[in-house]
Amino acid sequence: MCGGCGCRCKDVVDAESGDGSSKELHPCKRCMLTPCVTYVCIGVSKSDYLKHCNCYPPAIFIPAITIVQIAIFAAYAVELAGTSTPVTATTGYPRDSPLVYLPTRRYEAWRYLTYMFIHQGYEHLIGNMLLQLFVGLSLEMIHKWWRVMIVYLCGIIAGSLLHSMVEHDLALVGASAGSFALVGAHLAVVITNWNQMRVRCECSCKCLPRNIDRNLSTAPIRLVVVLPLVLHEIGRAIYKHVASEEDWRIAVGAHIGGVLAGVLLGVPVLKNMVEHPWETTLGIVTAVVFLLFVAAAVLFNGFYNGYPPTDWS
Repeated sequence: MCGGCGCRCKDVVDAESGDGSSKELHPCKRCMLTPCVTYVCIGVSKSDYLKHCNCYPPAIFIPAITIVQIAIFAAYAVELAGTSTPVTATTGYPRDSPLVYLPTRRYEAWRYLTYMFIHQGYEHLIGNMLLQLFVGLSLEMIHKWWRVMIVYLCGIIAGSLLHSMVEHDLALVGASAGSFALVGAHLAVVITNWNQMRVRCECSCKCLPRNIDRNLSTAPIRLVVVLPLVLHEIGRAIYKHVASEEDWRIAVGAHIGGVLAGVLLGVPVLKNMVEHPWETTLGIVTAVVFLLFVAAAVLFNGFYNGYPPTDWS
C-alpha cells in the first residue's frame, strides 16, 4: 500500500488472460509468488512469470551443498575440540585437511574446489551459509538448480584460481567465492532482463495523473541493493586483508573471482526471459572471457616459479 491512497504494487499481469488470480494458482506456485516478486521478479505477464517461477523441480542444489558444508564443519569441529586449535567464533580449521587449498600442493587439483567445505570459525560458516541461502534459493526458484550449480561451482573454481595468482603463499578456505558468484549472477540477471523487471502500481483513487506510466521498473532498485553489498564486502575483505597480522587473512582474490565468474557466466547460463541479439552476443563474449581466464590461470599455476616449494609427501 502507498500511504493512504489505496495504491498497491504487484507484478505486471495480462489483464485479458484471466489466469492471474492467486486463488487459481497451485499452492506450491502461490507460496513461491511473494519471494520471487520481492527479490527476483522477472516476467512480462503473469503467465510468463508463473511459467518460470515455481518449485518444479524444487530448489535442490543450494540446500544440499549447505547441508554438506555444515556437516563437514561440524565433523572437523568435533575432531579439533580436544586439540590446541579448537573451533571458535573466528578461529579453528583443520590445517592438514585434504580439502583445504594449499599453495604447496597445487598438483592435487581437487583442492581448487573442495576448499569450499572448510570454514575458519562459526562466524565464517554462518555468514557464507546465510548469504548463499538468501541469494541462491531465490535464483533457483526461476533459473533452476542446474544453472545455479554451474554458476556456483565455477565461482568456487574462479575464486581459488585468482587467489592462487595474487596470494602465492596463502592457503584458502570458505565458500565465499561461490556465494559471491551468486551475487554477481544477480547483476547479470538485471542486465539481461532490465526491461522485464517491472511492477504495476494500481490505485483505487485519483492520486496519480491518468497519463503516468504505472509500470514501474524494479531493475534500478535491485542494483541499489546488490551493488552496495558487493562493494561493501569486497572493501571489507581488502581492509581486513591489509590490516590483519595473522597468517590467514580474508582472501580478496577469491571474493573478486567469485563475483566476476557470476557476472560472466550469469549472462549465458541463467534464463533470459526476452532474449535480444545483442544479449546472445554478450553471452558468448562473457563465456569466452571466462574460459580464457581459466586457461591463463591454469598456465600461471603451472609455470610460475614464485610459489612455495611443492610438498610431495
